Amino acid sequence: MIARDTESATSVAGQLAGVVGVGTLGPETSALCAGLMGTIDDPAFPGALIPNVAGGELSVLVAAPTVAAWRRLSPVLRAFAGPTLTSFEGLPQELPASPAAAAIAEAQPAVTSVMRIPSDPSARIMALRALARARDTMARAPDLQRSAPEPTSWLLARFQDYLNVGRRDAAAEVLVRLKSELRLDALNLKFLEVELLATFGDWTGIVALPGFASLCLARRTQATTALLLEALYQIHLATLFDADDASATRERFERDVRPLARPMLIVPAPPTLTAAGWRLFGLEVWVDPSRADIAAALVGRQAMIGWIADQLESAPIAAAPDPAVDLGSIDAARVALVQADAVESLDTLAAALAAVARLSPEELARLRAAEPFRTALSVAEEAAGVGLPTSWVEWLAMAADPGFTAALDLASRGKDEWPIGASASDPVAVQALLSGLNQALNNELAAERTAQALPFLVAWLQRDPDFPRVGMAPLYASVLTLFALGSARGRVTYESSQVLISAQLSAGLSVDAYRSLIADIEELAAGGFGVDMTYWMLEIVEDFMRTAAPDDSARQTFLHGALARISPIYSRLSGLQRTAVIRLASELGWTLSSLGVDTSVGAADDVVSRMQGLRIAIYSLTETSSRQAKAAIEEAAPNAVVDCNADHGGTPRLRALAENADLFVMTWLSAKHAATDFIREHRGDRPLLYAQGRGFSSILRAIDEHLA
Repeated sequence: MIARDTESATSVAGQLAGVVGVGTLGPETSALCAGLMGTIDDPAFPGALIPNVAGGELSVLVAAPTVAAWRRLSPVLRAFAGPTLTSFEGLPQELPASPAAAAIAEAQPAVTSVMRIPSDPSARIMALRALARARDTMARAPDLQRSAPEPTSWLLARFQDYLNVGRRDAAAEVLVRLKSELRLDALNLKFLEVELLATFGDWTGIVALPGFASLCLARRTQATTALLLEALYQIHLATLFDADDASATRERFERDVRPLARPMLIVPAPPTLTAAGWRLFGLEVWVDPSRADIAAALVGRQAMIGWIADQLESAPIAAAPDPAVDLGSIDAARVALVQADAVESLDTLAAALAAVARLSPEELARLRAAEPFRTALSVAEEAAGVGLPTSWVEWLAMAADPGFTAALDLASRGKDEWPIGASASDPVAVQALLSGLNQALNNELAAERTAQALPFLVAWLQRDPDFPRVGMAPLYASVLTLFALGSARGRVTYESSQVLISAQLSAGLSVDAYRSLIADIEELAAGGFGVDMTYWMLEIVEDFMRTAAPDDSARQTFLHGALARISPIYSRLSGLQRTAVIRLASELGWTLSSLGVDTSVGAADDVVSRMQGLRIAIYSLTETSSRQAKAAIEEAAPNAVVDCNADHGGTPRLRALAENADLFVMTWLSAKHAATDFIREHRGDRPLLYAQGRGFSSILRAIDEHLA
């Protein structure tokens, strides 16, 4: 293929179709030349072979999009049609002036050459046939540049990495890949889709999923259960509950929610259950007072369930079973196995295994002889074979064990099931986790597994209701250091590092910790910094500019170094990236020319061209960021119309923007819940983009990635 993308190559092919002039050279020659023309937009061919007639002489113009493609193409052409058949000696040459050469130049090939074809008809046919064989041979050759297949666990870690920072489109692309490559079954794909929608509060999207009722009945993780209950509450009951309309709330619960929610209203409740989910549990006890198990679980949660607690106080609730009653060992094991089968969680599995461990050989044989205990027991024993940690400290201790093959799968579940609140406020627990991280770093296998699991660890840290917490700053720093040192950063799971950087800056740092943070960022950016990391760096720069600096000199050095790191690749940045870099440099009082950057380099790209004439709406409560983004967009695409909004709820102006804008960008971390729901409601199927941060760089990034 002559260009770096199919669209450009197809455009060049269309321009060349009428200028090569081979129609007068005979039917066989014309057919062979037509076959060579197919290389122009053939993505499997490392370049293009374009027949061209000038002055009655036939030649083949050779073009390669990159130097690497030329190194692959040149020796093959020389072997099949070298000096014996054509003039080609494997060396680059300028193309002669001609309409064909002018069309090729638009694709900006890295290397060109010319193959002069003999004028003798038989020699001409022989040369063209040799070139056709060269094309066919290369089509059959294995792609030695193809990336090695990625394990499913890495893709799931990347999916979590994108969710941690709110990159909805990027996470959705991973989901599409998991589906197209048949990596997961349909049910688990649905659960991931639920997690994606829930991350952005799209409860309507969850309830509207095909087969939603089946999801409520299926065996699922506790985290998924909590999300499904939350969606039911938000869609059907939230408005009525907030209006204190008890009778209407109960009626709607019994009619629309309970038939779907009842299979999920079981104890123990999911650890991630929010107040919305607990209200459904409370409504279930109100409707069915015999659910003493739920009533017992609601003790101490009266504030969460609001006025429902008043209804339960006036209703006769059945007595809860006496926890002091001790079942026989085999009965206790049966109860534990049934519970583990009904509630898919690591805690219930661990409890079941503990109960089974207390059985005699005869009792264990009796369990194996009857269903459903036989199946539940086999599932529990299979889980025990790979280990069942109940905390991150235990997971880190097991990470060095070669037999701990389910490490990433258990980390992905632990992020939702392992408690965080008490650990975050307990200095002893924080120190134990820090020690576990340091110990993992001293073992190669444990360090590799921990690096791969970092997105899940960051997701767990974000579950802390007081995140970012000052007392956890040392832990944030240690995890960031793992990002910086871990080999997994080469697999593009570095986005979550931005969460930890922002957390440390928000929590406040000493001078030494501030300098250490800068060192970690520089280590993350070292070696592999490229265009794809530019927005990541720009957003970090904005974080540093928004927060106080305990060492202003260190900050200035870091900010200058960040721009210096970007300057060598400035010409390869997109139009929006270049605009963002220029504006940030201006805010710092610097000019890119002082860094040796020629800002005239780089023509307008496809993204900038597509923005022209669009109406773009930006919703953010950080109005300085939305105004900066507006200025940057209008600078890059003067014909674009940009509107900013920061209304706290549904207003006529916000509705008009939601309904009429070509693109609507919503900052994920700086928006009001009522407004986001209102925007989604009136946006329909039109593009709604989520900016991952609060800064203007994240707004530009969302637009750039969507249009690209």
